[in-house]
Order: sequence, then C-alpha cells, then structure tokens
Amino acid sequence: MSLPALFDVPASSPAVPVASGPSGVTVLSYGLGADSTAILLRFLAHPERYGLRPDLSDLVVVHAVTGDEWPDSLDYVERLVLPRLRAARVRLVQIARGGQEDADGVVILDDSRAPRRVFAHGPWRLSDELRSAGTVPQMANGNRTCSIRAKGFCLDAWAAAEFGTAWFRRTIGYHAGEIGRAEKDSRIQDGLNAAAGRTLCEPYYPLIHEGMDRAAVEAYVLEELGEPIRKSYCAMCCFSGVCASRDAHEDRLRRHPRIAADVLRLEYVSQALNEKVALYGTTSLRSRLTEDGRNAAVVEEFARSLARAPHAVYEVRRIYFAARTADCRTWHGQDCRAPRWWCRQPRTEHCARAHPVAELGPWCAGAEACRGEARKGQAWRSVRTVHEGDRAGTEAYVWAMAAEHGMRFEAGEHSGIERAHYLTEGDGYPTASAYLVAAPAGVHDKQRPRFEERFTALTGRDGTVGMPVRELPEPRPRRATAGRPLVRPAESLIPPR
Repeated sequence: MSLPALFDVPASSPAVPVASGPSGVTVLSYGLGADSTAILLRFLAHPERYGLRPDLSDLVVVHAVTGDEWPDSLDYVERLVLPRLRAARVRLVQIARGGQEDADGVVILDDSRAPRRVFAHGPWRLSDELRSAGTVPQMANGNRTCSIRAKGFCLDAWAAAEFGTAWFRRTIGYHAGEIGRAEKDSRIQDGLNAAAGRTLCEPYYPLIHEGMDRAAVEAYVLEELGEPIRKSYCAMCCFSGVCASRDAHEDRLRRHPRIAADVLRLEYVSQALNEKVALYGTTSLRSRLTEDGRNAAVVEEFARSLARAPHAVYEVRRIYFAARTADCRTWHGQDCRAPRWWCRQPRTEHCARAHPVAELGPWCAGAEACRGEARKGQAWRSVRTVHEGDRAGTEAYVWAMAAEHGMRFEAGEHSGIERAHYLTEGDGYPTASAYLVAAPAGVHDKQRPRFEERFTALTGRDGTVGMPVRELPEPRPRRATAGRPLVRPAESLIPPR
C-alpha cells in the first residue's frame, strides 16, 4: 500500500570522512524513459544476472519528479510498468525538491512496494522557477543546470538520508552509444568520492556492459510491453531537439496543444526580456513551428493564450561591465580591490614592449597607445514591473510612455517583439541599455543591491522611467542547509493531478 505521508529531507553538507561499507543496495535512477525502463525490465526478468537477490529486496527504484513531464510518459509508466513493480514488490521512491532553495530539502512523495501512480509534480516545479525569472532552460559551462537542480540534488539528498555512510550501487541508463557520457559521469563520481574521503556510490551502466544501443533498447521495451515508448523529458527542455527528433517533438506538441502554448508563452517572455534567449539559443520554438503548416492549431492556441494572459510592462535595464584582464587576474588574484586601468583594458603589444612588467606588476600610466579594447564582462539586469493589465492595455501604456519620453521603438531581430528603448548600449565597455516591453505577467521584480548606484554612475540617470507597481523585495539571506540529513513529516500532501 502506498504511504500517504510526505517527508522533507534537508540537504546534507560534507561530513568528516568516516569509514563506510557497502549497503548491499542497488539504486536505479528512473527517468521514465526507454533506457531506464529497459534496465528495470531486465532487472525484473533476471535479477541474479545483475547481482540482485531473486526477490529484488535489494533494489530501490528512485524517480526524481521535475513537475513538467509529458502526460503520455506518466500514463505509459502507470499502465505498463507499475503493475510489474507491484507484482514483484519492488520498492519505488518518488521524490521532488521541497522548494527553490536547497534548504527547502527534498520531499518524498511516495515510498511504496505497491505504487499506483506516478506523481506529476511536487511542491516545486522547474517551470515555476523559470516563469518567475522570465527565462528558459539553458546550459551553463557544459552543464545541464536544470537537471542538476531538479534531479541530481534530490537524488543526492535522498541517498544521504537513506544510506548514511554506507555506499550503494548507482544504476544509470546510458546506452552503448553514450560511452562518453558514462565516462564523464564516472570521473565526476570518482572526484566526489575522493572529496568525501570515502566511497559514496559506485556507478553501474548495464546497457553499456551488454552492448545495447538506443535502437536495441527501444526494440526490447516494445517487445516486453507491447507499445513503443516515447522519450522522457520536460516539455520546455532546451535539448528537445536532442531528446527527440524535431518531427517527433512537434508531433508531441500537436497532441498536447495547451502544453505547447505554455512552453511558447514561457519562451515569449524570455525573449521579451532578452532577445537572445529563446528555447534553442537565438532560434525559437515558435519560428520552427510556423515553418510547418501541420502546427497551425498549436500556433493558434498560443495566440489565444497570449491574448487571454494577464500582462505587465517590464522596465528592463542592463549594465555590461568590462571583463577583467589577464594582467588583473595575475597580479590581483580572484578579488581585485585596487583596480588599475589595465584591470579592465588589456595592454597593447606596444605597451608590453615599451613598459615591461616590473616586480610588482605593470607600471604603465595608461597612455592611449597602451590601452587595448575592453572585452564584455559580467552583465547585471534589473527587471521592474511598472504597469499591469490586459494585453491591449499594457501595449498602449508602452506606446504612451514612448511618446512622452521620446523612446525609440524597435522590433526584436528574432522574436519580432516590440520594445521602447530609451538607452542603447554603446560599442565599448562598460555600457548600459534600457527599454520598456509588454509581456505576460508573472516575472518577479529583481535586481542586485548596488544596481542603482552603478547604473546612475554609468548613465547619469536616476531610477526607472516608469513608476514600479511594488517595492523591490528585501534580499533574503541564503538559508543554510542541515549538516545531517533529517527526515521529518511534511505539513501537507500533494494533490493528485
């Protein structure tokens, strides 16, 4: 019987290295897709072949709920996979983030050997965070940061609470065509084990060991379950062109037009605040969909949802700082407290020849011939809501403000979204930009504590052009995570989808 209670698992922090031993447990990270489903089916069919007990009492299947999985993936697993788990009495644990901050911990949605449903969401969804920030998923430094936040954090926190100092075998669904990903994963885990001073877990890749590529995996699942399995990924995933072919992804959007409209609206807001941030970089999902007449119903549903949505006028201001130079990092380290001209402008070759570096660093006074061109560095963004209403009303407000303050209208190069600019970034750095734009409401006002000071110093302007409808929220101190994983009852249940 499924357990109705939820539990919060506060995140753990590294402890003093202690001796550890094997837990004897295999944990399968279950993402609802073909690869992990194939592994699960093979475990069920031949447990001893994979080092498991015949009764599978040493197997735990863990599913990290992101809150934005496709309904057909949830339905597929509920109909075809959960009955097999119930029959074999395999333990399924469903977990999710407790909130946006790590200190909110992890919520155990269900922990059962007789699961009846796959949870659609927990108390936090990745899409909630994206809507409040006015952006779409992005890759940072080669890392899928959204996957780390929505899945990796949950799995690590749960494992720390479940196993303590005992290590376990962690099963990942990489197939034979993903050896590179598995090798990277193993290197990362080796580093984590070394940093902890003990073995946290041992990675295991059964599909690679058996030489099963993607085609073999899909054929096996089809043979076992009688229906083809669709790829599992969030509806707004920026890798949807990789998670599924373009045709397959667009077919799925056509099957779920309201979900498609939600994703398109999320992308629209992101591009309204930053022209360069569409779902696929500068290429938008909307532009792709409009290229195929079969997507007309999806595009029309998006247009209707956009017209119905409450809107806001956002005043978006940015400061683009000059990047630190190599000389600055060499002579001032990570924290430059006494910047010199060469900290933001690289020295030219002429300067390097005429003014060799002395014992304490470059000594040039900064003649024009010695100053190179500054590169773009960190960008600070301020988003303030200055008007709220329906779409027509907010667009009329932007036009009225543009006429009153002599702003210049410009349509986005990729999105076609019109913005009223009153400050355009220059060619060099530092520089700044500012504009008004109407878009669906929901983005939280946010800026850094010293933004106004820096913006005024750079532009001579004081504050926003429009009157913000609310005060900026007070910066909240980051809450510390618990040093020891604790499990405690939650106050409420997650309603069924």
